[in-house]
Amino acid sequence: MFIYLKRRINTEIVKTKYNLARKIAATIIDYTLIFAFNIWYLFEFGTPNEDGAYAITGLGVLLPIFVWILYFVIAEKYCSATLGHEIVKLKVVSIDGAELSFSQVFKRRLCDAIEISSCFGIIAFFIAENNDKHQRLGDILAKTLVIGKNDVYEPVRNRF
Repeated sequence: MFIYLKRRINTEIVKTKYNLARKIAATIIDYTLIFAFNIWYLFEFGTPNEDGAYAITGLGVLLPIFVWILYFVIAEKYCSATLGHEIVKLKVVSIDGAELSFSQVFKRRLCDAIEISSCFGIIAFFIAENNDKHQRLGDILAKTLVIGKNDVYEPVRNRF
C-alpha cells in the first residue's frame, strides 16, 4: 500500500512513496532484535533478587545502551539504515540532501523512547499520518525522511 504525497520543489512536483507498511515492519524487526538482546542479557548476566526478578548492577547496565547506540545510531549514520530498514529496503536521508550527521541520527532515535517504546508506536503513527511529509517526531526534529532504498529524493534547496 503506497500513498503518494506531493511536495513542491522549485515549482516542480515530486512524488515520494509513503511506505507505511515497510516502516512498521522495519520497526518491528529492529525492536524485536533490541528487546531480545536486552532480555537475553538480563537473564544471562543479571542476578535474581529476593522477589525472583533479575537485575543488573554497576557498569553492566551500560552495555544495553551501548548496543542500542551501535545498532541504531552508528548503523544509520554510516549505512543510512538499520537491519530492519535494510530487510524492507528503506533508508534514512537528510531533508537538505547532505550526509546524515551524528546529531541528526541521535535526535531521531532519542525520540523513539517517546514515540515507539512507551506506547508501541501509536504516537509515531499519528504524528506521521498528520503531517505532509509523513515524518515521525524524531524525523521532524532531525530534519530527516525515511524513503525507499531505490527511491530518488530531490532535496529542498533554498533559492536565495
